[in-house]
Amino acid sequence: MDELNQILREARKIEVRARGMVSNEFSGEYRSSFKGRGIDFHDLREYTHGDDVRSIDWNTTARTAEPYVKQFIERRELNIYIAIDISSSSNYGSIKFSKRKIAAIISAIFSLSAAKNGDKVGLILFSNTVEFFSAAKKGSANCMRILREALLFPHKNKESNPGCALEFLLNHQSRQSLILLASDFLCTDFEQSLKVSSSKNDIIAIQLVDPAERELPRVGKVRLTEPETGKSQTVKTNSKNIRQIYSKNRDRWQTNLNRIFESNGVDKITLSTDNEPNIALSLRKFFKKRRL
Repeated sequence: MDELNQILREARKIEVRARGMVSNEFSGEYRSSFKGRGIDFHDLREYTHGDDVRSIDWNTTARTAEPYVKQFIERRELNIYIAIDISSSSNYGSIKFSKRKIAAIISAIFSLSAAKNGDKVGLILFSNTVEFFSAAKKGSANCMRILREALLFPHKNKESNPGCALEFLLNHQSRQSLILLASDFLCTDFEQSLKVSSSKNDIIAIQLVDPAERELPRVGKVRLTEPETGKSQTVKTNSKNIRQIYSKNRDRWQTNLNRIFESNGVDKITLSTDNEPNIALSLRKFFKKRRL
């Protein structure tokens, strides 16, 4: 019970932190970056200097002998799904925050932004299968539920496969959605699922990384365990050859991952567990770049 209360307090702290991040400026960047489903005719008004002449309603103008322009409103109500990897490696964090906790903060930021803009948001948690699903809904109460599930739902000692989440959503969504796919993407065997899903949805890949993964630390002989397969191996981390092999393999994996996203028209943002205070700033920069 003490552990549960502690986690609930942590959820509340994250919610408060996320609300502080979702400023009016941030919400505006969100709205500009993610457009609605189209526009509808709203009203007519008299033409004023500076109006786009292409919006002139010529029938009304001819009838009244005064120029009138059409006004349109955006059909907003986006469907947003936050898909979070909760496999074994998601619990890793070498400093203060784990990848899972960074993903929870992201879920809070996006769900609060969605609520502020009248959009629907849902949640899917996955390992190598879908572990939890909540259909997209509106409202601030839904935001807190998404945050709690993102943070509290038991993580799985399993491998990861982002493809299972994409395939699940294809079978359970009634219309086009914005999918935020948060994972470390250690598994890259999901390209076919990504190809099909990205042709029908707007997908943003959020790669979660930890600074300790960038290079092999010099700590002598250690036994390393691959978190998603459970395989262990003793490694001499001071060995120049071993360190070069690790670096080359990691570069090869990252290059392949970048290719998968780029070839399928999927934008990617990388967020590190050691940069939690700047998550909102990183997302805002990403939004601006996306509009260009």
